[in-house]
Amino acid sequence: MFLRPRGASDPAETMRAASTATDPAPDMADEARARASHLYFVLGLTQQAIADRMGLSRVKVQRLLAEARERGIVRIEILSANAGRLAQEARLTERYGLHLAQVTASECGPGAALSEVIGRYAAVTVAPMLHDGATIAIGWGVTLKALAAEIAPMPLHGATVAPLLGSLSRRSTIDRFEAASVLARRLEAECYTLPAPIICDSAGSCAMIAGQSIVRDVLARAAQADLALLSVGGCRSSTLRATGYVTDAEFDALEAAGAVGNFLGYYFDASGAILDHPVNARVVGLHPEDARRIPRRIMVSGGPEKVAILRVLLARGWCTG
Repeated sequence: MFLRPRGASDPAETMRAASTATDPAPDMADEARARASHLYFVLGLTQQAIADRMGLSRVKVQRLLAEARERGIVRIEILSANAGRLAQEARLTERYGLHLAQVTASECGPGAALSEVIGRYAAVTVAPMLHDGATIAIGWGVTLKALAAEIAPMPLHGATVAPLLGSLSRRSTIDRFEAASVLARRLEAECYTLPAPIICDSAGSCAMIAGQSIVRDVLARAAQADLALLSVGGCRSSTLRATGYVTDAEFDALEAAGAVGNFLGYYFDASGAILDHPVNARVVGLHPEDARRIPRRIMVSGGPEKVAILRVLLARGWCTG
């Protein structure tokens, strides 16, 4: 028996009054989402440990965590120097319909060139794409050679490496740019060679060299590749210019004709079209339109002088990422 002093209020009435004077009870589902999120993101518990603590199934915990993010209970902010680059990669991927994009740091350490930094990053990205029986077609230049050199040794059974364009030059420094043999050694793969200049002296000599069976066979192999590793060159700063394949006068003429850079030895204009220019009739290599049929095409390039040609090629779908 409960005896109430004279004048005291009824406890039931007091409870009813209190309930009307306070805010509504919190959403218990939101409480569960917040609790699961705290245990997972702050305390670092596993989803199974959270399930055990809250008396739920692991699937239910996964659902609570997903709903917490959807409802804004949890916001993830990446506080890192890499955060800006990650956002840029996402924008590039979405804008150009790429499988992936990777933006590297532009700062280089003492004695390191930007091409080496890009090559190092690219090697990490490309390595998982390499597999037994693969045919890899690769271009030419310091960045692609840096990529090839950074690939960790990984013997691949039945793999083949084929160059996308010629590599002969009158200068011994050409070895700085030849990437196919370097990659083949890292993979212990069969390496095809293309004993021809990238750009011949004349259209006639180019046609004669390109007509040789050894050249046709190598380029046919490159055209059938599973993966192409590509790069571009600018106009004013170009490996083709540095190695003497194209003279200063020819570069001036190419720029006057609207060239924004070169890809696989061919010069393109700002619309993404291959220029109708005599230099482009002297290239020994896989034609860009044939390279475009290779299923996976990774572009490995960087630097302010290459922005124009990269933008053009990305917009026209020349690489897949």
